[in-house]
Amino acid sequence: MPPNSSKPDSPFKQDEVQKNRSDNIEVTSTDKQGECQQGNLPEDDFPAAVDYDDHHPELEFSFKQMYYDTLNLDWSKVLWDMVFCIVAFHAFTFYGVYLAVTLQPRWQSWVLVPILSYAGGLGITMGTHRLWTHKAFKAVLPVRIALMLMNSLAFQESIYLWCQNHRVHHKWSDTDRDFTNSRRGFFFAHMGWKMYQTHPEVIKGRKMIDCSDLLEDPVVKFQNDYYYYIAMTVSFILPTLVPYYFWDEGLFTAFCTCGCLRLAITLHSTWCINSVAHLYGYKPYDKSMHAFENPFLGPFALGEGWHNYHHAFPRDYRCSEMDGWGINFTTKVIQFLSKYGLVYDLVTVDDEHVERRIARTGNAAIRIKRKENKTK
Repeated sequence: MPPNSSKPDSPFKQDEVQKNRSDNIEVTSTDKQGECQQGNLPEDDFPAAVDYDDHHPELEFSFKQMYYDTLNLDWSKVLWDMVFCIVAFHAFTFYGVYLAVTLQPRWQSWVLVPILSYAGGLGITMGTHRLWTHKAFKAVLPVRIALMLMNSLAFQESIYLWCQNHRVHHKWSDTDRDFTNSRRGFFFAHMGWKMYQTHPEVIKGRKMIDCSDLLEDPVVKFQNDYYYYIAMTVSFILPTLVPYYFWDEGLFTAFCTCGCLRLAITLHSTWCINSVAHLYGYKPYDKSMHAFENPFLGPFALGEGWHNYHHAFPRDYRCSEMDGWGINFTTKVIQFLSKYGLVYDLVTVDDEHVERRIARTGNAAIRIKRKENKTK
């Protein structure tokens, strides 16, 4: 019998815990107060996932389990065009790894790859996620344009579509209405969802989420209208041609390293939030959620890996109680820009409400207190 053949109870429990998922927490910003909510999400009777266990052996990373999952796959629902694109992309990426290991790229390309990886990651974490999805702060027009271009560099769909999916994810996290439902296994949550037909419940959820506020921003609307022209140029054409023309890098070498390898780093760091941060770690803020604090992923994902805090308090611009450039890079960038008025109205949750939430749904014994910013 395949491992884990006995499935866990259905996550859709009718009588439980919507009250544990929505806390009616007060939030504060630089000039106003409001209710901590998940992006103007409508209420309905679709129940939230409930699981009070901190450890989920049935969901652990296992190549053997992936093999058995593959045998039981409904192949009629596989998106073969996406399979081809993702396999081809990773073939170029692995060749880029080979070029890097054999030290073939020029030194300028070695500098460009991490810069572009960080820029693309910040376009997702600071821009698409914290600014546009959760409205955790506001930004002046030049910053929004820069974040839009950095989002395009990350090549993860337009701001509008990314935010729509993420609001659905928060509303019905780890259920069939969540497009990266971690209860369907590590590989599906990480990247398998891109190669498989979207669950009908996800489509239903998208129709129930109001995202009209996003298109009121002309930056978001412009990118949504011309996304693939912008994204292909910013993510592939320029990272290939700039090294070729400015430091005589080989065209194919530039494409495989500054284009594909750089993008793969950004993609997998983001995808790890959907897989690793929903499967491994600890849960000090809300034990009912399939979202974990992960001390390794936190720094790697620019501060997004402190995921139990984020799902408990989704509008807090910090996404964590952890502070520091090395462990919450995105938060430090927001704080730096706020000193010069480039971002403003930063939404936070005060310590009193965090402690009340922990007392009600969390585990104070495993909480790691945020280090105070000594420069304030």
